[in-house]
Amino acid sequence: MKTAISISSIAVVLCLAFGKLKAPVASLGQQYCSQRFSYCLDYPAPLFSKTYISPDEESLVFTTLDTLGLVTVISTTNDHKLDSYVVFEQRMRVLTAPGCKANILSIINGDDYYEVNFLYDSYYYHQKAGFLRTYDVLFTIKVPVNRPELMMRLKEDVSITFD
Repeated sequence: MKTAISISSIAVVLCLAFGKLKAPVASLGQQYCSQRFSYCLDYPAPLFSKTYISPDEESLVFTTLDTLGLVTVISTTNDHKLDSYVVFEQRMRVLTAPGCKANILSIINGDDYYEVNFLYDSYYYHQKAGFLRTYDVLFTIKVPVNRPELMMRLKEDVSITFD
């Protein structure tokens, strides 16, 4: 029984990573736009129990009602002028423990962005990064790997657009 659950969870995670499944879209969406960092975040407010926006708008943190899912937006000064893949590799080194690696499911790199789905520890991550003028914006969805339906819903219902 445990193997069947694990196999089905892995199948759902892979489908999520490659966009093969669609989840129902939540209603009552709200939008948070940061003119300072040139992005807008669309999200269904009823899906989250806690919301934190730092006074300087550098950090947004949304916690799902069940407290298992986390959506964050972190903005930092862009003074590196590095290739998007190099920035991604640096962020992976910060996230992972020494000697450990994340399991990359899919990655798309552009000149001024990247989008990646990966597994690390017991969590599934979906990230989008935009490199804008003088700031970087990192959007992350994080859920336990045993909750693929939550990742599916968050990927469908929460979105970020970069100006």
